[in-house]
Amino acid sequence: MQPHHPLDAVTHPAPYPYYGALARGRPLYRDSMLGLWVACHPDTITAVMRHPAARVRPPAEPVPTGLCPGPAGELFGRFVRMNDSALHSRLKDLLATFMREQGLVQPPPRAWLPATPLDAASVDRYLCAAPVHAQAAFLGLGPALHADCAADIAGFLLALPATAGAGRITAGHAAAERLQTRLASHLAGPDAPPALRRLSAGAAQAGIAPAMVAANLAGLLFQSCEAGAGLLGNALILAGRRGATAALTHEEARTLVGDVVRHDPPLHNTRRFLADGIDIGGQRIEAGQTVLLVLAAAAMAQPEKDWTFGAQGHACPGGEAARRHAADALTHLLGAGVDAAALAARFRYRPLPNARIPQFHFSEDSHP
Repeated sequence: MQPHHPLDAVTHPAPYPYYGALARGRPLYRDSMLGLWVACHPDTITAVMRHPAARVRPPAEPVPTGLCPGPAGELFGRFVRMNDSALHSRLKDLLATFMREQGLVQPPPRAWLPATPLDAASVDRYLCAAPVHAQAAFLGLGPALHADCAADIAGFLLALPATAGAGRITAGHAAAERLQTRLASHLAGPDAPPALRRLSAGAAQAGIAPAMVAANLAGLLFQSCEAGAGLLGNALILAGRRGATAALTHEEARTLVGDVVRHDPPLHNTRRFLADGIDIGGQRIEAGQTVLLVLAAAAMAQPEKDWTFGAQGHACPGGEAARRHAADALTHLLGAGVDAAALAARFRYRPLPNARIPQFHFSEDSHP
């Protein structure tokens, strides 16, 4: 049975023929059940992304209402990923330069890897923690801070849904405040790597406050979590299906991760919110409406392009680092004795609207 709609496809066991059919036959359509416009063809998705009226957040709600007021809302509002202003675009360029420069620095092998899991429940936790550990190491933070960063990103994420209760929101504010303080201290501290110092200097010249820069270092940790979890988890499944063992080399792991990016990507959807009415693909989309951009469908039409890490002005600058970190973690897991074949034989996907993240520990009668 094929998926009922694009959001259902994210957790479907085999959604890619469906995505291919959408890209070929339904480049842009209105889904009345979802209450969304749906863009599926690369050209249509690109046209929406490039349109100045298509925003990454609803114009009337630049920050999720539940996070305001408080540190979590302030942190979210500073993320370049969640903002379309000229100031944020300039900072995005500086961050991309930093990522390229820092990517040339070779960290100690596996110095960032957290404790090795062996059971399914531990693997589930590891999928989300390991990418944040890796990104924290990439930013030059000391190993003693990696677990704290992972825990605070997890706490911040739990506060984001509109259904989050008061306890989660309070915990999210505390986590956001710790992240902001920790990254501000690192930015100004003696252990900041040279590329980070150049980022700080460039931001100062552009009139960008240190607090904004620090928030977006936390934003890099935030962006790494779900995308990294999906990339590593799906790579682990593919490794199990291919019979990979502890003998898997880093080069072989990089090839396997590349196959996941092309054929079972971790991010399937993103959204744009219309500040004004626009005409796209011969159709009129009115102000206030939302467009679901089905990146996984675009990837079926253009597998050679890197759709999973976004595109256009809000493309993720950390795609190459994410591949390297996933390959490192995969070889580490296999080398530690994790049974990838057993995990690949029994899993489901977490019930998320955009990210395809496997879940290996669950009871058969539970609902995701």
